[in-house]
Amino acid sequence: MPRHRLVPCAALAALLVAPAVGAAVGAAVPAGAAGAPTVSSLLAASGRALKGQPGVHLVVTTERKGVRSAAVADIGRSAGHESYTSGAEHFDVAVTATAAYLSGSPSGLRSLMGLSASQAGRVGAKWIVMKKGSTQYKEFWLNLTATGFAAILPSPKGTRLLATRDATTGGYQLRWSTPASASASASTTTLVIAAGAHALPLREEVAAAGATSLTVFSHWGEVVHFSRPSATIAYAKVFG
Repeated sequence: MPRHRLVPCAALAALLVAPAVGAAVGAAVPAGAAGAPTVSSLLAASGRALKGQPGVHLVVTTERKGVRSAAVADIGRSAGHESYTSGAEHFDVAVTATAAYLSGSPSGLRSLMGLSASQAGRVGAKWIVMKKGSTQYKEFWLNLTATGFAAILPSPKGTRLLATRDATTGGYQLRWSTPASASASASTTTLVIAAGAHALPLREEVAAAGATSLTVFSHWGEVVHFSRPSATIAYAKVFG
C-alpha cells in the first residue's frame, strides 16, 4: 500500500501559531558577526534540542498547480496522528505502540492512499488496523513519531546560514537546494531554527517548480496520545 509522507517541511499558511519553546526573538546577530552561530554549530544545537523533545504539533499547507492541501499532525514518542485534506478528499493516519490505523473518505482512500474502489468499500467508515511488526506499521511509526525528528535537519554540506533573521520569529534561517530526481522536481528549502536557549525548528518553506509548501512547528514538548478507534477492520480483510 502506498504511503503518504508527512512533509516535515509537510505540512509546509499564514497561520497564527503559538510560539515554540525557546522562540523568543531578542536582538538580531547577523550571520558572520561575533557571537553568531555557524551552520554546523546551529545544526548540532538543534540536534541536541530535538533529542529531548517528547512531541510537536505540525501544520502543513501545500499548493501545487493551484490545488491547496493541508495536514495537521501531532507527533510524539509513542504515538502520532495526522489529518490530511486536499479539496473534498481526506484521510487520517495514526500510530501507537501496538498498531497503526488508517481511515478516510472513499475518494481520499482511493486517490490519496491508492486503494481500489472495492478496497475502499470494505473500509467504509472503519479504521484499517496494521499490527506492530508489519511493514506498514513500521512505515507509519517512522513517519509519525519522534523517531523521525532527526530527519528534519539537513546535512551541513551545501547548507548556508542566511545573513538575516526570519522576520516572523527572529530565528536563524538555513537554506539549501535539492536537485531534481526521477520522482521530484528540484527544490529550495528554508528552515528557521529558534535563536533562544532551545534551538528547535520553527518553520520550513519549500519552493519547487509549480509548488510551494510551508510547515509550522509549535507546541514542542507536548505529550501525544491516541486511543484505539471503536470501529476497525483488519488489514488482511481489506487487502487480502
